[in-house]
Amino acid sequence: MKITENIHLLKIDFSVQITPEKSLPRFVNSLIIFGESITVIDSGVKNSYRLIYDYIEKNNRKIGEIKTLILSHSHPDHIGSAKKIKMDTGCKVIGHLLEKDWIENIDLQFKNRPVPGFYSLVDESVKLDNLLTGGENLELDKGITISIINTPGHSKGSFSILFKEDSVLFTADSLPLANDIPTYDNYTDLKKSLSLLKSINDYQILLSSWTPPLSDKNEISKLIIDAENYLNKLDIAVKEYYLQDELNALDNCGKVINALGLPPVFVVSLVDRAFRTHL
Repeated sequence: MKITENIHLLKIDFSVQITPEKSLPRFVNSLIIFGESITVIDSGVKNSYRLIYDYIEKNNRKIGEIKTLILSHSHPDHIGSAKKIKMDTGCKVIGHLLEKDWIENIDLQFKNRPVPGFYSLVDESVKLDNLLTGGENLELDKGITISIINTPGHSKGSFSILFKEDSVLFTADSLPLANDIPTYDNYTDLKKSLSLLKSINDYQILLSSWTPPLSDKNEISKLIIDAENYLNKLDIAVKEYYLQDELNALDNCGKVINALGLPPVFVVSLVDRAFRTHL
């Protein structure tokens, strides 16, 4: 989908296998930036490179023009095809210093954050060529300048990207969706990042990993407010139920999910881990 002359959004569908019987349909957005060369932002899951390559070729460009791959954070649905794209094109891969360990060692990531179906989403680590710490201004191409904005919470090194000339803000996974599965790494940091995102006004179009493009300021404001309200509801429920003893693992997680009327498939260790950061 063409967003501006330079920025295109590609929706990538996939599913997370929660149990052998249950799967959770998901999707993630990647960005393809067409300039004199090509920049890809977030590589999707394993084998998503095929969709990315096909989209580039349909726009009468060549795969070898990919010079840069930026990873907004380390989670598998964002780095799944990174190693393949780097091998095929020789592009430079850029990520945040705080995400380096999990990008360059996916086994360590799985050990610390055991996402269901992890190795079906990403099966290879990739080495970062350049590290970000936040606050950088990068010239991706002629007339394409970006600012790196630290927005931790979903993960410790998550960042958003402001495209200055195109007046586009890409928040990746830093903007949670109301009633979606809670998969953040730090509740307090995520709340602060939402306040920061609310204060940014110098853009016309909002892009994220989980939403269609938004240009109406009222819709954008509502999206952020709904995210804040959702986190507040989760916080109240977590502090009610997690102060109680639980007989079995995930008992309290299940109570929170049930109290808010969320799908039972959300009762997994990853969500329990997110809830415990409220305490």
